[in-house]
Amino acid sequence: MYQRARPYLFPVSLSLLILSGCAQFTQLTEPWASPEVSMAGFRPGEFTPDRQTFIVSLKVKNPNDRILPVKGATYALEVEGHEIANGGGDLDRQIPAFGEEVVDVEVNTQLFDLIRKMPELALTGGRWDYRISGILKLAGGYLPVPFNYGGEVEAADLMRLMMSR
Repeated sequence: MYQRARPYLFPVSLSLLILSGCAQFTQLTEPWASPEVSMAGFRPGEFTPDRQTFIVSLKVKNPNDRILPVKGATYALEVEGHEIANGGGDLDRQIPAFGEEVVDVEVNTQLFDLIRKMPELALTGGRWDYRISGILKLAGGYLPVPFNYGGEVEAADLMRLMMSR
């Protein structure tokens, strides 16, 4: 004799399958919390009459409970409310869940614009407010993640770097 299938087994199995799929979909579509981005350092890059770059080291903290798969970024750097540099490019970084990494990015500036702003910046004192903002582009087709973070930088260090070339 064969056993007759229980009539409730199929609907229960189907419900479990649907719930499992919904949980995975929710994890994929759950919004990303914006990372904390701060400046960890900077150094001169290429300085020519038509191109001036700095390499800015950014500390990126991932507040999410999953890996932040960064594929690219656009960013702007402001000092005392003046945009002094901007950039963008490809990155291939996996920032661990609740972890942090230092990422080097190249930022572009126009030397003449920067030189014009230096006297005004020099009058503001020993420490300057900075703000770095932009958008992280994530792998896997996730929506872009904006960031906007500020802090202070020692004016003498920034001035020395800018005048060293």
